[in-house]
Amino acid sequence: MKIEPSVLSLLILACTTIFVIAWSLDALTHAKIAKHDILDAELYTHRILILSSGLLQYCLLLFYWFDFEVLPFFVAIFLTRTVHEIIDEVKYHQARCTFRETLLHFVMWLSILSQIGFLFYWGFFYHYEGLGELPVAHFAWGIVLVGLMAWISWKEWFLAL
Repeated sequence: MKIEPSVLSLLILACTTIFVIAWSLDALTHAKIAKHDILDAELYTHRILILSSGLLQYCLLLFYWFDFEVLPFFVAIFLTRTVHEIIDEVKYHQARCTFRETLLHFVMWLSILSQIGFLFYWGFFYHYEGLGELPVAHFAWGIVLVGLMAWISWKEWFLAL
């Protein structure tokens, strides 16, 4: 069953919006505890997550032009990102996180993995067919989300400096 591009676009934008909201709230928590409760090793793990997440999104973009050529890089980066996310949760967050922060992480995982799944489906199998026919509002919404993710990434990268 093929999903319509407008439906995929809305699903991707909705998942990304939920992720950005949850990540923003999580980043505020990090900012509050950065000076006394986040170790350098955890910051390095967060930076690997930021870097691998950006590269993963770039691979998803490359599916517009390529499929099997990008697939090994996508899988390797996805696995790297996932392993470091698990390390971050189990090694650093489990003992420290409140129930609220744990819920934020749950929402972040659920929304970003859904976004990745929808982008993979549309990009790998259909090379983003129908992208050009989407309403301008979808593109504007996407640009705002990319800008917000870049800003949060920047703030998180330099959190303890």
